[in-house]
Amino acid sequence: MTQTALLWQPAVAVLIPLGFALFLGVGGKAVREKGSYLSVCALAASFLVLAPLADDVWGGQVLTVNYPFLPPFGLSFQIDQLSLAMAVLFQLLGAVAALYSVAVRPTGEARRFQAAFLFVLACALGLVLAGDLLSLFLFFEAMSLAFFVLVIHRGDKPSVDATIKYLYMTVGGGVLYFAALAAVFVSAGSFHWQEGGFLVPGPFLLPAFFGFAAAFALKSGLFPLHFWMADVYGNAPVPAVVLSSMVLLKTGAYGMTRIIHHVFGAELLLQQGWQQVLLSMAAFTILYGSVCAFSQRDLLRRLAYSSMAQLGYVYLGIFLLTPAALVGSIYHIMSHAVLKGTMLVCAGEIVDQTGKRNVDQMAGIGWQLPLTMAAFSLAALTVVGLPPLNVFISKWYLSVGALAAGQPLLVVLLLVSSILNAAYFLPMVVTAFFGGEERHQKSLRCERLSWSTLLALVLLVAAGVVFALTPDNWPLRWAEGIATAFWPGK
Repeated sequence: MTQTALLWQPAVAVLIPLGFALFLGVGGKAVREKGSYLSVCALAASFLVLAPLADDVWGGQVLTVNYPFLPPFGLSFQIDQLSLAMAVLFQLLGAVAALYSVAVRPTGEARRFQAAFLFVLACALGLVLAGDLLSLFLFFEAMSLAFFVLVIHRGDKPSVDATIKYLYMTVGGGVLYFAALAAVFVSAGSFHWQEGGFLVPGPFLLPAFFGFAAAFALKSGLFPLHFWMADVYGNAPVPAVVLSSMVLLKTGAYGMTRIIHHVFGAELLLQQGWQQVLLSMAAFTILYGSVCAFSQRDLLRRLAYSSMAQLGYVYLGIFLLTPAALVGSIYHIMSHAVLKGTMLVCAGEIVDQTGKRNVDQMAGIGWQLPLTMAAFSLAALTVVGLPPLNVFISKWYLSVGALAAGQPLLVVLLLVSSILNAAYFLPMVVTAFFGGEERHQKSLRCERLSWSTLLALVLLVAAGVVFALTPDNWPLRWAEGIATAFWPGK
């Protein structure tokens, strides 16, 4: 049931971190020194604003609010189960990322970095709470442009080169989205989505869909639109990379889910015969990302290609157009966000404390950094798909969804990709604790973990590993509830 009212919560949930970001941008030294703490407070306040709506939303209501007085077409917010789940995910993980950045102070203008960091999170919240295609576009573009400030933060040649590639992606994605937006408006005269979609076959249907699909695929680094991803992971400050992995990459998957189910409709996609093209893109992303991750020796670039492959799982679930696959996709969004966030924080600590980035130089490093490598190892085992942990659960649902869609070869693909995941992660874990002579040395320098980094790792490991082992796996319940809302009666 859709309820339209003058709700203040969605706008305020976005305005709080947005206002704090502007305050950080103009504040003095005292503000700059406490910028990360202020970011945590802003996201906590934003979370508390949305919390009272949870009972109504999970009870089946869809809450919408329109601000028609804002030019040129107004601004719209909508809260349903999917948007609320994504907003909560971004608020909580954004706070953890901000907490990690307390200890990791990137060189350069800290005030600029902190302001852009929180501004990106505010725009990501606006994106998932947007109630129509135009509102989503505005937040999508603002978020993308603000993130470039984080990528170029160091100002050296590698970061500048990475920023140029990122800007190509941003401009290209924006142009494609805008063209698709125009095609939708010409076809339907509206930007407001609705359950089951509102477009009908016409001359602009194909360019509109593939414009949106390409824009979101660029944002998520899908094959063959992944050209920017490894360079950003390898050269941006680690807190920015953590933010990208946990939040930015997921906005593309969210947008793709919205346009399929609320603009075009799953039935229309099946009728047009586009599903096989989309599934092929997701399958190539999984295979290509896994093979490239295996071949990379640089730790951060390996994690970049691994993220690419993991996003392939998410899009595979979206494109299969079955309830079980959508459960697997949404659950994998949550799982990958916390697990890859864990691994990137650990990678940042490895590089910071040892100066090593080449995976061939990490023999025995588990004895130098036992807490860091223990967290990394737990996350790696989970990403591989070790039962009964999170990624095993999401792959199980994806496999069930693939069989329901008549795509048994995709189950084989999931098995092959799991083997590749194990091939490039498990040797790192084994050699970290059992390789080299470092484990026999008595004079190893003690691990230096700040309280904020340690707390961030504890929270991420708990979210990524422990919840899967509890009797009530509430992220999985969330995913099942969302899929039920998207596929009523199935």
